[in-house]
Amino acid sequence: MFFKTKDLMTVGNILGGLASVVVAMEGMGAPTQEVARQYVFWSGFMILVAWVFDAFDGVVARLLNQVNQFGAEFDNVADLVSYSIAPGFMLYFVYRKAIVLPGLENLPTVQLIVAMLLGLTPALSGCIRFARFNIRKLDVKGLWIGFPRPASALTIIALVNCHLFQISPLMGWVGVPFVLGLGWMNLSLTPFIGHHGRQWSWYLKVILNFVWLTVAVSVALGIVLDVLPRRLAFDWILVWLSYYLFIGWTDISTATRQEIARLTADWNE
Repeated sequence: MFFKTKDLMTVGNILGGLASVVVAMEGMGAPTQEVARQYVFWSGFMILVAWVFDAFDGVVARLLNQVNQFGAEFDNVADLVSYSIAPGFMLYFVYRKAIVLPGLENLPTVQLIVAMLLGLTPALSGCIRFARFNIRKLDVKGLWIGFPRPASALTIIALVNCHLFQISPLMGWVGVPFVLGLGWMNLSLTPFIGHHGRQWSWYLKVILNFVWLTVAVSVALGIVLDVLPRRLAFDWILVWLSYYLFIGWTDISTATRQEIARLTADWNE
């Protein structure tokens, strides 16, 4: 039988992504923007839950000695749901219901177009990336080719749920080129530091451990125990993933970049 115990983690990933979609759809009936933003929060949180399942599926597979090709393909499909389709639904919901872009108060059709454009961006870029890597599989130890889908999805949910996005109407406009840029970087051939098989330098180990600690503590104290502001976790996620987006490729040697360029030279032909 292809389906094994470790694949239940991937099921959790898919269910988290689908739950995010359902929450966003339910939020379309919210009576006010304030209520809609609560739905945005929980829609984003469910993508975060999906990521937690995704982060541990490989660990469980190795512990149970259940690593197989089916699991790899199943995980890839699950990532498409949780990191491409679900963020698309959430972005459409945000720009259609949760905010009104400054200057478009009397132009609802333009706002609808913006919402559709942003909603389609992660879905289309994720589907293209999915198809491209199925045809031209390229595994490079310790690297991702293009900005990875999980990081892109988490950056999106962090952006629309951070405190700055809630208090500044202009952040809605900032989100437009930011999301489009994420879609572009998702399809780019720029190598980014990856965690699979990488030997981490000491300073990257310090940074990585601090990343997990700040996010985990913020989730525990903000969302679970309600001691800190519950959106603090998304503030930290946005800070760290923006850091990764802009400098996550700087620790890669020139020789490695040249090798990646050689291996992907014909990808856009």
